[in-house]
Amino acid sequence: MRVSREWLETFIDVKVPTDELAETITRGGIEVDDLIDYTKDIKKLVVGYVKSVKPHPEADRLNLCEVDTGKETTQIVCGAPNVQKDSYVIVSKVGGRLPGGIKIKRAKLRGEVSEGMICSLEEIGVKEEFVPAEYQGGIFMFKSEQTPGEDALRALYLDDQVLEFDLTPNRKDALSMIGAAYETRALFGGEVEVPEETVSEADDIVTMTVENEDAEAVPFYAVREVWDVEIKPAPLWMQIRLIKAGIRPINNVVDISNYVLMEYGQPLHMFDRDRIGSDKIVTRFARENEKFTTLDGKERTLNTEDIIITNGEVPIALAGVMGGQDSEVTEQTMNVVIESALFDPVKIRKASSRLNLRSEASQRFEKGVSHEFILPAVNRAAYLLEKYAGGKTLKGIASEGQLDLEPGVIQTSADFINNRLGTELTVAEILGILQRLGLGAEEKDGAIDVLIPSRRDDLKIPEDISEEVARIFGYDNIPSTLPQYSVITPGRLSDEQQEVRVIKRQLNAQGFSQAINYALTSKKRIGEFTTLTDSLALLMPMSEDRAVLRTSLVPHLVDNATYNVNRQQKNVSLFEIGKIFKTNGQDQLPDEIEMLAGIVTGDQHKTAWMNTRVPSDFYTVKGVLESLFKKLGLVDRVTYKQSSVHDELHPGRTAEVYLDDKVIGFAGELHPQYAEDHDLGQTAVFEINLAEVLRVKTGSILYEFLPKYPSMSRDVALEVESDVQVSEIIGKIKTAAPKYLADVYPFDVYEGEHIADGKKSVALHLTYLNKEKTLTDKDIEALHTPVEEALKEAGYILRG
Repeated sequence: MRVSREWLETFIDVKVPTDELAETITRGGIEVDDLIDYTKDIKKLVVGYVKSVKPHPEADRLNLCEVDTGKETTQIVCGAPNVQKDSYVIVSKVGGRLPGGIKIKRAKLRGEVSEGMICSLEEIGVKEEFVPAEYQGGIFMFKSEQTPGEDALRALYLDDQVLEFDLTPNRKDALSMIGAAYETRALFGGEVEVPEETVSEADDIVTMTVENEDAEAVPFYAVREVWDVEIKPAPLWMQIRLIKAGIRPINNVVDISNYVLMEYGQPLHMFDRDRIGSDKIVTRFARENEKFTTLDGKERTLNTEDIIITNGEVPIALAGVMGGQDSEVTEQTMNVVIESALFDPVKIRKASSRLNLRSEASQRFEKGVSHEFILPAVNRAAYLLEKYAGGKTLKGIASEGQLDLEPGVIQTSADFINNRLGTELTVAEILGILQRLGLGAEEKDGAIDVLIPSRRDDLKIPEDISEEVARIFGYDNIPSTLPQYSVITPGRLSDEQQEVRVIKRQLNAQGFSQAINYALTSKKRIGEFTTLTDSLALLMPMSEDRAVLRTSLVPHLVDNATYNVNRQQKNVSLFEIGKIFKTNGQDQLPDEIEMLAGIVTGDQHKTAWMNTRVPSDFYTVKGVLESLFKKLGLVDRVTYKQSSVHDELHPGRTAEVYLDDKVIGFAGELHPQYAEDHDLGQTAVFEINLAEVLRVKTGSILYEFLPKYPSMSRDVALEVESDVQVSEIIGKIKTAAPKYLADVYPFDVYEGEHIADGKKSVALHLTYLNKEKTLTDKDIEALHTPVEEALKEAGYILRG
């Protein structure tokens, strides 16, 4: 909302500098986003009278103009096609300045002296999009007699500054000049003068009738008729005020509707009475696929939620959004019907969004217009048409519906307000603030009843009144105090947040980079790397690749790896922490599951000086997961079991990850064909249910002293069946040696020559440690022999 100070002063006397006005309004809760100063960078700009115009002898498109600038008459060379004799124009004199740093100097153009510049509106700072059509591409000329030499900015009503309000959605009341005036009164005092709206009704009675088919969609609809209007340009002051508000002037009738819109915040629409096609206006919902051509000449297809204005049969306007081409005001219009109405804000919002038709009118209807201004606005428009279009207002207003003009009541008290603000305001001070806001207020038995007009229907509860008092009293005037009756505790991360940070740091330390992908994917990726085969689809997806909610993090990580490999980044390690979605049907919200996934491709632990490298394989990601679980204190509760549950993974190099007895994810290599399809070499991935991991509470870490006594180790080589898992062997070893066995891990697995078919060789390293004394060979023999016996009893063959 752009608020011209010059226009604002017609509503209320403003006695402070514009900078102070903008700063105080900002501190009062409405941010002044910009201050447009039309006087900035302008110097020596005056009104000139063109006494004569003759062609330049050396240039076809230039004219020599004799211009009276008050104290002198000078020659100015002008190239504007519309310059003419006996006209009043804008002149920048020699030594003057224009926006953009332009300096005006005495010059010679094709041999002729030019002492100054005749200006267009664009050249003095008015944006081209707001310039009236008759002056686009040419200079501006005053329509009425002016005084040569007077300040041109003052004559143009541009000796002014404009405040641009950045309004929050609840402050619809400030989307008008009268709303800005009430805000100014609340902050600085004074009285608001309402615009003149008294019409001189003719003896003829209004000829139109109104019918609303749906009272909820259109609670109130009213029209006035003004006949015998003359279509011509609006007065200069009205055009310039509209320009400063960001609206391009069209003609007096259209400009008056826009002018009243900016005054009251009540959108109006002007119909050509003779082109409506009947004597009645009927509001209704559109029929499915009903066609309607709007003012911009485009045919729109409507649906059954669109409110339309009709002549009883066909649409003549799309309610609250845009008028129709068939009934628009033209140069031939003589009789005008003025619409002022109240529409369902939700319906207007949906229609304007769906049809991509956003306007000053729809912006206000979407927020809900004030009941109290609906009739004053239509009367004000009729008054202006009488005065500036020579119109005759017919007697009466045709309307249907009810306006709720009774103010709402919110009950509060001085104690309630002071308790929340930490102030000591008296009842009289609070009543004074509320009355300056234009809210009726009175004290009754210690309580304060606040009367809420419809323009401030954003105020609903007592806390809203406290906020209004606070912002007008001044946030800077509220004393700073610490909270009472509460214990102040320092902020800290939750256990889950701390563990997530540990996971991220650990993965970063191992060379992983974090990826962040869309939670949306394509339908063809659903089912990959997961047992979830159904997903929640979007009704209006942005593309086929972003049509459904993902069921696994891995497919996008595969795409990330492919993207990097195709750009010569051969060694890639990525992880992502994010949510997958388990659908509960298209009409229900899905379950959101926090997951951790990673991918590695290329060479790991590559050293150029030793020419060593390790390919990315199952053991790479298994080692990554084990390091994470060790950091989280879960390594003893996690096991791995070979699996071939997912077709996208290598059937012999994949394991499910168990936390206690529950599957929480998988780790494995990509199936060679899947990797090839995605332009990848040997690649390993993992995905675990992070929510399940974080749900486990491990408590505090207990530290132990480093042992003073040495450990002893033994190696065992076994020949076992190929399908025997190493974890099974380790389990039997731990059962057979419950005492002093500090660690056991495999260091070699071999299948091939010298090993029978269907068999494999597994070598394990066992470490024994007594923290209280040194173990002797005899002690180790007593500990290790039961282990070997247990392995033999299990059917394993000990290799020498």
